Amino acid sequence: MTTEATRHATTIAAAIVVVALVALPAYVGQYTLTTFIRTIYFGFLALSVGLLLGQGGMISLTQTAFFGLSGYVIGLLGTERGFPSPIPELAGLAAVLLLAFVFGLVVMRTYGTVFLMLTLALGQICWSFVRQNTSLLHGWAGIRGIQPPSPFGLDLTQHAIFYWISLAAFGFGLLVLWRLAESPFGLALNGIRESPRRMSALGYPVFWLRVTAFVIAALYAGIGGILAAWSSGIVTPTAMQLSRTIWILLVVILGGAAHFWGPVLGTVIAVWLDVLISQLTPRYNTVIGIVFVAVILVAPNGILGVLEKIGAAGTGPGRWRRNLFVPRAAEAAPPTHGRGGHT
Repeated sequence: MTTEATRHATTIAAAIVVVALVALPAYVGQYTLTTFIRTIYFGFLALSVGLLLGQGGMISLTQTAFFGLSGYVIGLLGTERGFPSPIPELAGLAAVLLLAFVFGLVVMRTYGTVFLMLTLALGQICWSFVRQNTSLLHGWAGIRGIQPPSPFGLDLTQHAIFYWISLAAFGFGLLVLWRLAESPFGLALNGIRESPRRMSALGYPVFWLRVTAFVIAALYAGIGGILAAWSSGIVTPTAMQLSRTIWILLVVILGGAAHFWGPVLGTVIAVWLDVLISQLTPRYNTVIGIVFVAVILVAPNGILGVLEKIGAAGTGPGRWRRNLFVPRAAEAAPPTHGRGGHT
């Protein structure tokens, strides 16, 4: 198949998928629609982890803290204090950005194992705080009764409308991330992932570029947390606990951390595995864990990594795959002009 034919086939397939997703409420039940909504808000969290891991080579175990923080803020201000929308939502995202910036100033001075352990420690501090705070955050009980707003008269308590809004937000988030991966900022992150010292020697502000990426990733997690709180009507320490952190990291690896669509594919597979296997056995977590381990052992680069190899072997230059976290222009030499600080 020629490159042009492959491009047309990919465009047609993408259009079919988009139409099918938009029309989903017309041909599925409420349970299936709710599962797709769950896929979307966990997809935001997966994109958060995938951006840092795939684009910047940073394994962050703090992203679930931002996911839970935004939910707690809208619960505190909206449900319990009665502030009208969009004040709680904007405050939630502002809190996420502020916390991410503060955390970024600390963790972005480190690399590798030290970075991993610092993000784990910070995430566990946040989890312990919300778990032990019974007066304000209600401990394990969390904040209940969270209701979505009605922007422009849209009733988000209706599953179809909520799904469409969530899908539109996710599509816009993917578009922004796509452009980010192809931008000079994204290319600079690719270079930092490969050799931070070389990028610093070329005059790039490595420290601040990494902090910026950390803040952007936290924003994605915060948006996912707001959608999750609106959808479930509750936020608890479970949103931040270590098991959720490890799960979302495995989800990203399952799909293919180095690929743009890896976090999306991993989330779809993981959420639907959870739904389907839980209907077959009460020990579904054990089964899902075995599936995760098996896939990662067989395909350490994820499912998209396997498909990439198949495409490379079978269709040559016209293969369908596209590793957007290592863009085509990434092999070009970065510009040497400009100076920036490095810590």
